[in-house]
Amino acid sequence: MKAIPLIRATQLEPYLTFLGQIGANSEKFLEQSKIRADILTTPEQLLPEYQVWDFIERAGKANGSAIEFGLQTGLEGNFDFILGLMYPSLTTYDALNRFCLLTRLHSSQASFWLSQKGSEIWFCRQGIPEITIGEQAVEAYTLMLMINLVRYTTGLKHWQPSKICLQMKPNSTIKQFQPLENTRIKYQQQFTAIAIDTTLLSLTQPSTDSPYLSPLINISTPATDFIGSLRQVIKSLSTKKYPTLSQVTQITGISSRTLQRQLREAGLNYTEVIHQIQFERAKIMLKDTDLKLREISEQLGYSTQGHFSRAFKRWTGITPQLFRHFSSEK
Repeated sequence: MKAIPLIRATQLEPYLTFLGQIGANSEKFLEQSKIRADILTTPEQLLPEYQVWDFIERAGKANGSAIEFGLQTGLEGNFDFILGLMYPSLTTYDALNRFCLLTRLHSSQASFWLSQKGSEIWFCRQGIPEITIGEQAVEAYTLMLMINLVRYTTGLKHWQPSKICLQMKPNSTIKQFQPLENTRIKYQQQFTAIAIDTTLLSLTQPSTDSPYLSPLINISTPATDFIGSLRQVIKSLSTKKYPTLSQVTQITGISSRTLQRQLREAGLNYTEVIHQIQFERAKIMLKDTDLKLREISEQLGYSTQGHFSRAFKRWTGITPQLFRHFSSEK
């Protein structure tokens, strides 16, 4: 089985901003999708993409139309977090190519590419077949994001593509959307794509201050294997209490049977994955902080310091105190 699709919390920002502009209560939809509000204070945090798409679907439907919600968010959103991927670039082609190559730093299953056909370059995107909830809203948002990226990199504020391809079925909301009124649309295609005249691709990107790309993004690059991505999901849900297997299946859209089968194939069970995460966190806190053992125990979810100490000795053969002592001597 492929890795669980993961996406950064910062990708929620355009949707939350738009909901705020129209006076909608985003907290309600975050809660319904089981996204902790405090996660938004750490934009580099990884979330299951299924969970984010579920939020988008709920918010869109509650505000009239999921597709229109995606279109408007994509049209008016703030994309500074993406512009950082494209800086510095010499031309529009260079900028879009960098975006295609680096976008997986933000979304583990993102798939964008450029394809030449005659006098046009097609800017293409493949959806995530495993996730159907929210797919139309996300495609609508991504379409407008792609158009906005071309506008930004060319400096042509009102540019629109002459032709586009969409994976969704024919839809009146798309057809009647004013920014696409002069665009020929093909529906039910294999991927989302917009046509760009090749003459635009040599345009120089407008000068700008370098957007800030957090170094934490590189540190927390989404895992490419199933167990690694599962651990990242669990970490994103954890404070002092770790999520249950049922909670993980609910927010990833993966059945309990499938998840447990993948764990068995890796020679693990869910409790062992939790213990791995606790051990990693324990080592970091013992080596890099001055936290007392009682405080570390609490942060790791143990009811007492004694429970933590016994678990740590079971993992390493030595006490946490001795591990900290050895680490300080290196």
